[in-house]
Amino acid sequence: QPCQIEAGGVAFHRWRERQDHFADAVATFQAAKGLTADGKLGPSTFAALVPPKPAAAGDFAALLVESCHVELRKGVKEVGGANCGPDVEKYQKRVGVAKGGPWCAAFVAWNVMNSRGLQKPPAWCSGSVATQWHLATRNLPASAKPTPQEAGFKSKVQPGCVWCRAKDPVGAKECRDGTWVQGHTGVVVKVDANGWTTIEGNTNAAGSRDGDGVYLKQHLWTNVPQVDRTIGWFDPSKI
Repeated sequence: QPCQIEAGGVAFHRWRERQDHFADAVATFQAAKGLTADGKLGPSTFAALVPPKPAAAGDFAALLVESCHVELRKGVKEVGGANCGPDVEKYQKRVGVAKGGPWCAAFVAWNVMNSRGLQKPPAWCSGSVATQWHLATRNLPASAKPTPQEAGFKSKVQPGCVWCRAKDPVGAKECRDGTWVQGHTGVVVKVDANGWTTIEGNTNAAGSRDGDGVYLKQHLWTNVPQVDRTIGWFDPSKI
């Protein structure tokens, strides 16, 4: 009986070691994708691991989400300096952003073009988040460009929308009023009761607007500072 107890203890120890190794591997993957590195295989981590179902032809929102997931799974990172690298420069060139320039909006534009098989970017695409917002939303109905100031705005945010934010709430309001401000942008790939999930370029694990790669980011409706600095969301399939 003592031998059985000892053998059981060894087996348990080995099981715990395997569990720890698995959690470490998950945490490493999460950190690389900009997720909370808790070592748990939750919904956000699973979404980054498993490709979405193939989108149907003509479903522009689903095709945009699919394109962004492909870039996320590639693990795009800057190479050779800030805002540089083969994939980063691929995005930048689509909207005329010079090598070394901010590329979050260029990432959005590239994926819109890639998802639709376009040779030229739509007229609303820009290397500037504020310009992107102004051009994209000027002729859109309110239902296709929700902002946090509107009642029931959460129900209007859908996968395939483009999310735009400013540095702070003042900048967000100024941008909605037509002023140019610095900002950040990404594509919404999931929406649920907790918040909205985006795939963003030029960010990092901390959510910077001047990061080092393409990341999956979860934003909570209860995160008041993040919601308050949101300029809005718009549906590019309606433009």
